[in-house]
Amino acid sequence: MPDRKLRVGVVGCGNIFNLAHKNALKNLETVKPVAFMDIRIKKAKEAAKEFNAKYFTSLDEFLDFDLDVVEILTPTYTHADIAIKALKAGKHVIVEKPIALRSEEAEKMIKVAEKEGLWLLVGHTRRFDKRWMQIKEIIKKRNILPMQIRKAEVQRLPFPETAWYWKPHKGGGVAIDLGVHVTDFLRWFFESEAVKVLGIGKAIRKEAKVNNTYDHFVMMIQFEGGKTGIAEVSWAYSYPARYGVFYHHLDILGKNGRIRFTPMDTPVVGVVKSHFEMPRFSPMLSTFPDAFERELRHFFNVILGKEEPVITAKDALIALQIAETAIKSAQKGEPIELGVIS
Repeated sequence: MPDRKLRVGVVGCGNIFNLAHKNALKNLETVKPVAFMDIRIKKAKEAAKEFNAKYFTSLDEFLDFDLDVVEILTPTYTHADIAIKALKAGKHVIVEKPIALRSEEAEKMIKVAEKEGLWLLVGHTRRFDKRWMQIKEIIKKRNILPMQIRKAEVQRLPFPETAWYWKPHKGGGVAIDLGVHVTDFLRWFFESEAVKVLGIGKAIRKEAKVNNTYDHFVMMIQFEGGKTGIAEVSWAYSYPARYGVFYHHLDILGKNGRIRFTPMDTPVVGVVKSHFEMPRFSPMLSTFPDAFERELRHFFNVILGKEEPVITAKDALIALQIAETAIKSAQKGEPIELGVIS
């Protein structure tokens, strides 16, 4: 890569851009955000103004612009199409998780990236969150040798039933949207592959029922070496707050010890206004902004040839395949062998 700042374009100027990527990009000295694209002209204009950059509402015009890297921060069902177009236009791609809505789409994305000789990097932020990074270090240093890991990520999704998150053909439901975080987390911590999965799904809230999707999902995953992963993801937890508090629960049982961690990012404290709610200490419920900055700094260094990727597009694909298999298992009502994931 040339010895200059990477010219970055962003597709999708909504929630995750404003909550996480905007400030991260401002803090990175190796990049220059030069273009922003959104189908909503107001969002594109607002984002571009922050960086004195160009704005677009046409993807084709955006991709014709002089860019080294495209960041894709759009709804899940759009990831594959945008990524493939960007790769074919000669741009490296950074895409939010899940890599795609379906594994077949993800496989196409990976093939195109390989053919074009370009990077396809997927934003699995848990791998860049200091809490989980430090716990993984402790597992190594103390030789914990995990045999069972339970990881729960639960909240109350605040969006209406019309939002794309609830649509199986757009977001995949909670088993995909949150599920890939946990399936990747378990592979990362166990450092081994999943061989069998049992999925159990429930539609608890009205929003899930009308969209024929799950809002609460449990996966029991058998890994190589007799290890067991238990993943719980939910959008159905009830809290007395406008925007449901996000909780992580982690319990690791190993041959040489146990680690239990339940971070209380938002303590259970009532604040009385016109209603009861809970204070928030991070603009994002599931992590902290520094994780996104750490992730993007690493990804851009990978593109510049300065670092090797700590997570690959193949890792993101496998996380998606495990979640997909868990959904099939829930529908069939029996465990499913994963076999060899290619």
